[in-house]
Amino acid sequence: MAAAIVIATITFSVVIFELMGWPFLAKPAERWLGETLERKVVLTQDDDEDSAFKLRLIGGVRLTLGNFELGAPSWSEAPYMVKGKNVTLELNYSDLLAWRGETGSALNIDTLKADVLDAHLERLADGQASWQFAGNDPDAESKPVPTFGLLAIKTGNVRYNDAQLDLDLNAELSLQEGQTDGDALKVSAQGDYQTKKLNIDLASTGVLPWVAKDADPIPVDLKITLGTAKLAFKGMATDALKLQKLSGRFVVSGPSLASAGGALGITLPNTPPFRTEGELIRDASTWKANFTNATIGESRLKGDFVFEGDKDQPLLTGVLKGSSLVLADLGPTVGAPVSKSNQVKNPSGRVLPDKPFDLPSLRAMNADIRIDIDNLDLGSEILKPLRPLRAHLLLTDGVLRISEIDAKTAQGEMAGMVQLDGREDVAMWEMDLKWEGVQLEQWLAIPRAAQEPPYFTGRMNGFAKLKGQGQSTAQILGSLAGTVRTQVRNGTMSHLVIEAAGLDAAEALGVWFRGDDVLQMTCAYADLLAEDGVLRPRVFVIDTKDSALWVNGGISMKTEALDLRVVVTPKDFSPMSLRTPLLVRGTMANPDVSLEKGPLAGKIAGAVLLSLINPLAALIPFVDSGTPDPDQSAENKGCYDLATRSKAQREKN
Repeated sequence: MAAAIVIATITFSVVIFELMGWPFLAKPAERWLGETLERKVVLTQDDDEDSAFKLRLIGGVRLTLGNFELGAPSWSEAPYMVKGKNVTLELNYSDLLAWRGETGSALNIDTLKADVLDAHLERLADGQASWQFAGNDPDAESKPVPTFGLLAIKTGNVRYNDAQLDLDLNAELSLQEGQTDGDALKVSAQGDYQTKKLNIDLASTGVLPWVAKDADPIPVDLKITLGTAKLAFKGMATDALKLQKLSGRFVVSGPSLASAGGALGITLPNTPPFRTEGELIRDASTWKANFTNATIGESRLKGDFVFEGDKDQPLLTGVLKGSSLVLADLGPTVGAPVSKSNQVKNPSGRVLPDKPFDLPSLRAMNADIRIDIDNLDLGSEILKPLRPLRAHLLLTDGVLRISEIDAKTAQGEMAGMVQLDGREDVAMWEMDLKWEGVQLEQWLAIPRAAQEPPYFTGRMNGFAKLKGQGQSTAQILGSLAGTVRTQVRNGTMSHLVIEAAGLDAAEALGVWFRGDDVLQMTCAYADLLAEDGVLRPRVFVIDTKDSALWVNGGISMKTEALDLRVVVTPKDFSPMSLRTPLLVRGTMANPDVSLEKGPLAGKIAGAVLLSLINPLAALIPFVDSGTPDPDQSAENKGCYDLATRSKAQREKN
């Protein structure tokens, strides 16, 4: 009888307490949670009319709180970590027992709702985070994120500061996720990421996959503005902070590829404004991108790329294609202005780009890219584009090498390699290029009046082997060393050019009255030597039936000073010929063309002119800069004649 009374009393008390909501458990629960988590925990506020604490234990755990507060860790200056109003939590005992009994399993929460949620989330540079509680190891593997039958927040505000990501963000959100037809997450956030202003607008079907480690991706519509760069993405994604899984379409635009690459953790070159779109897939540290359309400055490109960031040295591989690549659009990578409209005059008056290379970016990753461009615009109004251009770009431990170059222009072709070694503070540059069969009249787009013949014709062969070193393009060219040789076969040149160069007034006036004609070039050859940044012609001669044109002097790539002398030795007589050397002085920025002051023709010009003929001309017939062909014997004969005549004139004087 006594036992029955005790049982009845207990049962009655449980029913009464269940109806009351077990209010006397609030304070003990606060103390127990506070001691366990080593944080301040508030479940009731006596001075608040919404301080209701109601707990139901029959059939499951159901907790309703008018107010809830979880304190921030001791190292944080935030007033709290999480604060909520009108919070509801529902748990089934079966789920709770399964979670307690199975290591590594996720706790299933039937319902978690809040009318208002305010949170301060922080992570320090050493890895400590506000969501790590007493007994947590910052380096230990995170426990599975709970699953929810219903997760809903009417109004939320989250302030997130992450020293490891250099991210400071303030987000407003609303969420309705779980067993409901209106599943939706909307987030609007503003802040700073790596010193740049950041704005985010996100719409998705929920939040849990965004915080879970191994969750399945969910539909996402994301728009991000970082500084002046913009990203729009629509597809599937997971892991909000690291975006470890992505797949969908994207559009990215900004003032430079480098700014977008910095935001994504990828090293990209400086470029003019760009806009790209295509398909993107990311799985952990591997990115796969199919650029269906990429506009960079005036270039039109596309390609497929894979970036593997989990290697000892990140690796970018792929194929770069496109209908047009304008060389000026890559100018900023070597310190050149972004475009003509944005050029700023160098206060020093220099022409060559002197902006230092970003050599650390060359060491940040490796690359293996195949290049297949339909049209490479050299950025010159005179020189014709290369159509097409194929090459192999390799970037290995700071050494950038473009090899297997195969380019065609004006019915000719170019082959070779260019290399920039950026492993040290001073870059080492090397070029080895060869060109064959380039038709000058097609390659040099120099406008002439209707029916007038081209200034130059012929097939040009040659090669360039050059080296240099420095921290900018100007420094490399200022230390230039090597050889450039080129020869024109079966060529002609304008009569007006040769007579103007020789300042033969009578011949030039005759050309103007009767019209220009062409002169066969019996020998056209240039052998240029570069030493310590000074480019000098060992031999630079064009020989025709009318005259021979010689160029001597030098161009300093270090100081940009010009010191050239052009001399024409005639084979005919003209009563109005000055026949005095033409001087090109000044600098690349301000060239000065004038006549050499001194004796004119008819006085001692013969001795002066003949003494200027380069004694190395005797070597011309024995030097070939291209592949032998049927015209070679005729070309060599012309050069032999020139060498013989030059030698005879030197011996005579």
